[in-house]
Amino acid sequence: MAAFHEHVGVVRVACERALERAAAAGQRYDGVLFHSGSPGHYHADDQAWPFRTVPHFARWAPVAGPGHWLAFCPGERSRLVRFVPEDYWESAPDPSALPDETLEQVYDVVRVSDWEEARSVLGGATALAHWAYVGNDPALALAFGIGAAAVEPGALMSSLDWDRAFKTDYEVECVRQAAQTAARGHRAARDAAFRGESERAIHAAYLAAATLTENDTPYPNIVARDESAATLHYTGRRRKAPRAGASFLIDAGAPAAGYASDITRTYALDAAHPVFVALLEGMEAVQHDLVEAVAPGSYVALHLRAAHSVCSLLRQVGVLRLDPDAAVEREIDRCFLPHGLGHHLGLQVHDVGGHLGSPEGELLPPPERAPNLRTTRPLAPGHVVTIEPGVYFIPPLLAGLRAGPHADQVDWSLVDALRRHGGIRVEDDVYVTRDGGENLSRPFVPGATRA
Repeated sequence: MAAFHEHVGVVRVACERALERAAAAGQRYDGVLFHSGSPGHYHADDQAWPFRTVPHFARWAPVAGPGHWLAFCPGERSRLVRFVPEDYWESAPDPSALPDETLEQVYDVVRVSDWEEARSVLGGATALAHWAYVGNDPALALAFGIGAAAVEPGALMSSLDWDRAFKTDYEVECVRQAAQTAARGHRAARDAAFRGESERAIHAAYLAAATLTENDTPYPNIVARDESAATLHYTGRRRKAPRAGASFLIDAGAPAAGYASDITRTYALDAAHPVFVALLEGMEAVQHDLVEAVAPGSYVALHLRAAHSVCSLLRQVGVLRLDPDAAVEREIDRCFLPHGLGHHLGLQVHDVGGHLGSPEGELLPPPERAPNLRTTRPLAPGHVVTIEPGVYFIPPLLAGLRAGPHADQVDWSLVDALRRHGGIRVEDDVYVTRDGGENLSRPFVPGATRA
């Protein structure tokens, strides 16, 4: 696959830059040992929790499972050490997302059956004494001869995290494929919701249609009927469906070669209040406008634009009585939209580097009025971000607003009628180009207020 070959070339250059930046900061290393990770276990138990590959390893090689290694040394061909245990207790690791021949064209591939064999193949503790380690097992790094100060050193990691935001063509295609897989699940979930099925049954329908297991999804699916949608990371999945459903929100993605999609849709069901239907139609338009506005530049400004748009919509449907500028000035928007507009997306759903101001580790903290904003660095060509405005009726936030100085600016009878709907979120995955943005998910998962 030519795209993967080009991708590896970009990752190599990024790693060379990271070593140079680390050296400039006084942290000199001969190479970097990337570890797919070691499994962990539940407390006081011998059962392992679901394994997640260390993302920086996954960027080099889409090889599932723990115990793999990627050894990078500038000027040398990288070595991929694949852990294939001889074990009758556990199943064999999943095959790579790419054919073995593809990996062997870009790496020296060696297969080992235990970590001691891996250390020997990599040259032993002496050979790795001046290397850096990237992974989740510092104790194992020490056993490989890598010093504690070289375990994910700050200057190296800041550079690697910074460059992860710039997606290659291969990575963008992976996110697009992940969206296409998620689309099958979204269609099945939507249909199940309109049939009146329970949250748990809807979740099962999503997994079956997308051919995923619970552990395959890049994050726990949010499957929320009615008031459940007011909990932003709701995972209750009730067994019993409401008698007359008013709304349905699903926030669910899928993986592709380690990369994630992250897509949210909200639907008005048969018992929905007419104002909720209008609010949902308006939010679809708001989200579309925000996606159209994606371009190189300030993501913080996009978030502020979303806050104004949400307040304008709430005024339009009659929830708010004051104009949008005044509502934002009084931070009333935060009572209805308490989360940030979105985040970087890639090997992690909330991908690294969103608060970095430079590859040297300068931080750009979220603005005081948007403390939950996960991306503050300016958008640049190659970034992939989510755009996910929302409006929610969250009891504790509404209670604070009702008891505050601006209570008279809200139609509380209308708010009380809308509370049972929980909330609305509309989310897509957007690739930033030189001239604007490309929506990677909307072609596969259209929006709708009713079936």
